[in-house]
Amino acid sequence: MKKKTYPVTNIGSVSLLMVFIILCLVTFATLSLSSAAGDYQYSRDTARHNTEYYNACNKATLRLKEIDKLLDAAYTGRPDDYYAEAAKALDTMDGITSDFSSEEPYLSFEEKIDDKKALKVVIILNGTDRISGGFYRIRSWQEISTAGWEGNDRLKLIE
Repeated sequence: MKKKTYPVTNIGSVSLLMVFIILCLVTFATLSLSSAAGDYQYSRDTARHNTEYYNACNKATLRLKEIDKLLDAAYTGRPDDYYAEAAKALDTMDGITSDFSSEEPYLSFEEKIDDKKALKVVIILNGTDRISGGFYRIRSWQEISTAGWEGNDRLKLIE
């Protein structure tokens, strides 16, 4: 009588291999979906921040336009006493801090971006000898944090 011979691979190992492949595909699909959701959230947050930042830039540009008009009126009215006239005219605008006591007078103001950030603009007024280049030059145009910072450097090792 002849003995039956079985093939080297049986049905159980193929089933295990298929289960392993399906688990791998499900795992990679889940990781892909998770990564795509994170990228979408990051893109949405970046778009929101950029929109808020550029809205603040537009408001700052409009305020610079108003400052330019006031400085032009101060210079054409009394060029001999330009800084005094400019200080008087700029006192009428809200939110502007100025210092005319230094060698190079400057103005600064902030435009709100959101609850925690603002756009701070600092401009230096040109002297009467450099008015041909404009009434001012921009020293800084930067995003600053307006939220309070509370440092907590304590480690709770043992309670």
